[in-house]
Amino acid sequence: MIVVIFGRVNGVNIKDKIEIARNILNNAANMNMSKEILLKISQKIDKYIVEYFREGEGQKGGFNEREDV
Repeated sequence: MIVVIFGRVNGVNIKDKIEIARNILNNAANMNMSKEILLKISQKIDKYIVEYFREGEGQKGGFNEREDV
C-alpha cells in the first residue's frame, strides 16, 4: 500500500513529496509498523531531499546557509 501511495505523487512538486512522505512515516510509526517498512519510507524521504537539493530549490545561498527548523 505504501508503494502505491509513493507512486501517485509523480505530478507533485518535491517539497510536497517530502511533506507527504514525512506524514506517511509518522503515521506508519504511530501504527507500530515494522522497522523494515519505516526504513524504506525513511530512505524514500532521503531520496526526495537529495532530489530537492539537486534541483537547486533548496539552495538559497548554498549548502552552508542554515535555516531554523
